[in-house]
Amino acid sequence: MKESDMYEPVKKWLEERGFTAYPEVECNRAGGRADVVAKSGAVVGVVEMKQSLTLDLIDQALRWRGYANYIWIAIPHKPKAYKKFVSMVLADYGIGVLTFSKYGTIWADKNARFMRRTLPHLKEALTHHHLTADVKGGQRGGGYVTPYRITMNNVQLFLKRKGGWCRINEILDYCETHYASPRASLAKALQTFERSWCEMKKEAGKLYFRYRNQTASTNDPSQNPIRLSDRQLRVLLALSTGQWQTPTQIARQLPGVTRDWADQSGSLFVSPLLKALIKKGLLEKNPVGRGQYRVTSAGEAVRKEFASE
Repeated sequence: MKESDMYEPVKKWLEERGFTAYPEVECNRAGGRADVVAKSGAVVGVVEMKQSLTLDLIDQALRWRGYANYIWIAIPHKPKAYKKFVSMVLADYGIGVLTFSKYGTIWADKNARFMRRTLPHLKEALTHHHLTADVKGGQRGGGYVTPYRITMNNVQLFLKRKGGWCRINEILDYCETHYASPRASLAKALQTFERSWCEMKKEAGKLYFRYRNQTASTNDPSQNPIRLSDRQLRVLLALSTGQWQTPTQIARQLPGVTRDWADQSGSLFVSPLLKALIKKGLLEKNPVGRGQYRVTSAGEAVRKEFASE
């Protein structure tokens, strides 16, 4: 059973107890990402899922002490899954254990102890984006709700509702961002990585942005002969011109990702997007070097089209 396969039973178990489940929640203050965060009123819980009980799993769970009122670990059922020492550690720290059968049923093998004093940082990291994103707890390979993606979702929603051209200052008046230097950083991100939905123009030395009319652009083949998803476009724009690059190198250049994530999971996230871009004729694979890609002339034309808008 994969970790991502555990998410739906865990979600159902939590909802039956009055919690709302938020998958893959990143909390920088705690220094990590929780597989599942559960919230019911002012009470917050965390579930960390693994295919077996390991010291790493216990360490992951302990990370949330002081941030969550309840902490659980979730593992498949195995006879004699943990020894007396492990049971003592779990009991001492109040960590509960949720156990799965091979048929998908779940039960609490050990109850979690309620911890009253917690910091609010994990609760503050919860957003509606976690509930609407197509992400499962325990998922690997990217697609997570990151501060960058939350910022862009908010900007996209604002521009879509606004319907016209806006300067960057007007966007920032309505949208909070995660950037330390929001004006320059947001403008660069919109110009470089969000071209699939954001149009840009320059008048009198000032930049203006608006939500791209998706219907009009897709109905006019001359304006948009190749349809790209948001992720495909970000990967295409992240590639360096004229250079052969591996999936990991490409992942490192994506916005809003860390080098650790790119090195560990970037290849899994980028590889299917690279294959899709090859089918569209925008990339080519190195016939000599193993697992290397570069932009074709058609891909460069698409990149220039977005860069010139």
